[in-house]
Amino acid sequence: MAVSPVSPRVSVVVRSYNRLPALGELLDVLLAQDHDSFEVVVIEQSTDVPAAAGVRLAALEHDPRLRVLRSGPLGGPRARNTGMAAARGDLIVFVDDDDVPVGRDFLATIEARFRADPRCLGLTCRHYAGDQETISRTYRWLAHARCMRFSRLLRLPTTYPRYDRAVDRVDYVHGTGGAYRRSVFERFGGWDDDTPIEDETSLGIRVSRGLRDGEYLCFDPTARLRRRMDLGGGLAKRRAGAAGFYRRFMTFVHHILGRYHPTRVRAMYPLYVMAGWWWTVAWIWVDSHAHDRWWRRLLGSLGFTFALPYHATRHLAQVSFGTRPGSGELRSSESPPAGPGCG
Repeated sequence: MAVSPVSPRVSVVVRSYNRLPALGELLDVLLAQDHDSFEVVVIEQSTDVPAAAGVRLAALEHDPRLRVLRSGPLGGPRARNTGMAAARGDLIVFVDDDDVPVGRDFLATIEARFRADPRCLGLTCRHYAGDQETISRTYRWLAHARCMRFSRLLRLPTTYPRYDRAVDRVDYVHGTGGAYRRSVFERFGGWDDDTPIEDETSLGIRVSRGLRDGEYLCFDPTARLRRRMDLGGGLAKRRAGAAGFYRRFMTFVHHILGRYHPTRVRAMYPLYVMAGWWWTVAWIWVDSHAHDRWWRRLLGSLGFTFALPYHATRHLAQVSFGTRPGSGELRSSESPPAGPGCG
């Protein structure tokens, strides 16, 4: 498809893998946005292409605002980097294929914050799951201090994006429902691609360290994004076993935190092992599709707790700390690809 010579103000980057029916639903919402200058760039990597969903996507591609860049599986952060490099807008919004913006003013609402204040470099919108938006007292209390922050001691990311109050200074931007100015990528690069989870962290660390006086990242709940946590497919994180989730968490600790906070990770490594236990047990009870009954959650938690010494020792012996430069850092010196393809 020919690309318009006029660059849009806003680019929406969607990374998609084996969720073509859900992708079609998302694109219906995005292409119906009440906004006068935007494009949608999809990094489509599916290995399973249902016939009806494939026909539906081909029909949507007739819309000149949509570009679908097809590729083999890239992994989460590399797909996001590919979309960022192909996007043409001065503002780049990221939405994953299992999420849906709420309302036809989603893009206009996000753009309004950036247009109102040039010092705002990045923004995370409000998330919610299910049909009703509910915020418990505990969640609200925790979100007040932890929304889109890095924890003080271990520098682990704490999200809490199901919050309904603005936070004017945060540490990083969420990977879905997040937006950055293009200038951020020109200054700081993209996301390191050697982690299977929490891939937003590497760019967030570099941006937080390099902000100039007055610049900031924020959480703004005005625009909303519905998270469809019940969907399967994708990278299958929600159906991984406890050992698989722990392995992904510790890979993140070794590769990303070990790269940007090497002294901290080495000095407090036992605390990261226990943090991995806590994150895994919390995942079993909140997000895991494999533990879909209370007794499976209980058995999964107990079994993983007893096996923790084995998993921690095994992972420490096999994975080295991140000592080489992050792949995302290198992107700041690269020029965008000449064409729309992604290999």
